[in-house]
Amino acid sequence: IVLWLQLGWVSSEQEVNQSPGALTVHEGDSLFLNCSYTDSAIYFLQWFRQDPGKGLTSLLLIQSSQREETSGRIKVLLDKTSRHSALYIATSQLGDSATYLCA
Repeated sequence: IVLWLQLGWVSSEQEVNQSPGALTVHEGDSLFLNCSYTDSAIYFLQWFRQDPGKGLTSLLLIQSSQREETSGRIKVLLDKTSRHSALYIATSQLGDSATYLCA
């Protein structure tokens, strides 16, 4: 079974870049999605997922003072110095197919 994940972006006036733009993984594989941003004065960063035709669902919110936050199979890493965050999903499942966004 193959999962298909897409990255979108949400931002106010700051630039947010995510990579890869789309990703295909096999069920059971782990994966990283990346997010870089330009604002050096962030207080928190939040990752969302969006299923087709539905609204955003919050996955994890990480404060700028934290380096990582975990909930179940999902981990968010934050490196404020390099202005980078990564979303890690362990042991992917078919239900993980969605668009993922950082803000």
